[in-house]
Amino acid sequence: MPSSYPRRAARTAGLLAATLLAGFIGVPPAQAVTGGAAVSDGSFAFAAKIEVGPGSRACSGALVDPWWVLTAKSCFSVDGQPVVAGKPAQPATVTVGRPDLTTSTGAVVPVFRIVPHPDRDVVLVRLSARVDVAPVPLGAAPAVGEQLTVAGFGRTATTWVPDQLHTGTFAVQGVNAGTLEILGSGQAAICRGDLGGPTVRLVGGKPQLVALHHTSWQGGCLAETATRRDAVETRVDDLGAWLAANMPQGPAVDRYEDINFLYVYADGDVAPQTFPATATGGFDAPLGEWKGGAKAYGTDRVKVLNDDFDGDGIKDVAVMSTRTDGSFALDTFVTRPDGKHGAPIRSWTYGSNFGHLASMKMTSGDFNGDGRADLTAFYGYGNGDEAWINWLARPDGGFDAPIEAWRAANFGHWSSTSVFAGDVNGDGRHDASLFYAYGNGAMAVITWPGQADGKFGTGYTSWSTPADKPFGALASMKLAEGDFNGDGRDDVAVLLADNGLRLFTWTAKADGNFNAPLASWTSTIFGQFARSKLVSGDYDGNGRDDLAILYQYTDDGIGLHTFTAKPDGGFNVPFGSWRVDRAVYGWWPSMKMDGE
Repeated sequence: MPSSYPRRAARTAGLLAATLLAGFIGVPPAQAVTGGAAVSDGSFAFAAKIEVGPGSRACSGALVDPWWVLTAKSCFSVDGQPVVAGKPAQPATVTVGRPDLTTSTGAVVPVFRIVPHPDRDVVLVRLSARVDVAPVPLGAAPAVGEQLTVAGFGRTATTWVPDQLHTGTFAVQGVNAGTLEILGSGQAAICRGDLGGPTVRLVGGKPQLVALHHTSWQGGCLAETATRRDAVETRVDDLGAWLAANMPQGPAVDRYEDINFLYVYADGDVAPQTFPATATGGFDAPLGEWKGGAKAYGTDRVKVLNDDFDGDGIKDVAVMSTRTDGSFALDTFVTRPDGKHGAPIRSWTYGSNFGHLASMKMTSGDFNGDGRADLTAFYGYGNGDEAWINWLARPDGGFDAPIEAWRAANFGHWSSTSVFAGDVNGDGRHDASLFYAYGNGAMAVITWPGQADGKFGTGYTSWSTPADKPFGALASMKLAEGDFNGDGRDDVAVLLADNGLRLFTWTAKADGNFNAPLASWTSTIFGQFARSKLVSGDYDGNGRDDLAILYQYTDDGIGLHTFTAKPDGGFNVPFGSWRVDRAVYGWWPSMKMDGE
């Protein structure tokens, strides 16, 4: 497997040379421990196969928590570049609980983000959904002479890409600070594709993780001429404190993404609330706990964003608010695993000379690729300039002071735009985009690529339609972004008021552009456009983002309807779940959803 870990001092120059030629560095993609035994039961259900990039490379790993896998950091390196925390540079998936890859046991889950170890060839891989597979615990330090068991999905002596997990027995030859030297028993050897796989101690037949595969001579592996069967492992037995510090727990109950909203009371208090999603993609009644705000908020003085601002895999609620004197405040309600919230974190304030809330069109996304969602506002200055203003998220879910991420004096008309954000090209950083409506009826999507410094690159037209083929009016469009076809790139969905309601999806291409819109649903009886609030998330837990509409009925009742996503990025017909027949007065204008 390709690898870019820092080279460490080897016992001899010969071993280092052989590692460069026959080890895991710079070799073509391949996919098990050879000379061992195929695993046919659930004894190694924690063993994972990791695929990075479409057909790019595959590695092995170990599930250490229902949300986290441990593997080699070098597995995620692209073109020799350093591995950084956040969304991986290429889309990746993890298969776990499936020793025989031709079966349907276990789960296949996209990678949400990664956390590399600063010194060792180790990375924590955060899954996008919780898996119901028992993790492997860490064991104590190995001792010289001890017999350990290794596992991996890599190459065998006869098969390039096996569909089976294999294990083998190795004896400990040396224990160093951070590494372990082992030697295969009999014909056992570690091959390409095993990189990052687990080395365990069996105690009463139960495994304890002590190391991950790092380099190997690969003696006996298919297409290798080497005969030596020793290897160097990366120790993990002493990483318990690091794991605890970098492995915050995700949602404790399920893998279905919930909907957060902010309820703004008439007296200026607020209460963050959560609609818990169910296995069908529907929703239960909202729940909440905290209420307050010193009567400082107002329905006409807040903008609400719903995203993962602290990087723990659970969406939070950020609120940009203004006082009657025009001063600004930015608050974050961090969502707990139970779906409730405590008092907000106030991270930024500013006087009345910052600008006007009404001049900000806001959205959120991880623009610098650090695994935490940031905020951005497309701002229209009084002199006619337009700019993207970014607030970068901190580890606690608060935000740093804003930066001007892009500005132009001749862009166009601020009022002719509708904004959204998503990782259009799949590079691990979200990009800022907007629909622009030209005066002659033409329309375009313009995208500004996210950068590692949290600013944006030069904007480009990522989709357009001419004046003789107009799509519609911005005032008749409601937007929601998400990965609706599950390909690792973010798309945008539009609910259009056009002789009823119509639903379209612009799926993203690998080059950062959008395909022509796909129409998937039309209705003349569903309801009124003005009574709809549109949001997105993976509500049924299948790896594709869905849509939900909070709808106000003509009798003042309120209900939630879900459009589950299809593999092509379109949507199934909606179904209803939660509903109150006659809402308490004030519910509809007081419920502030994402982007409002």
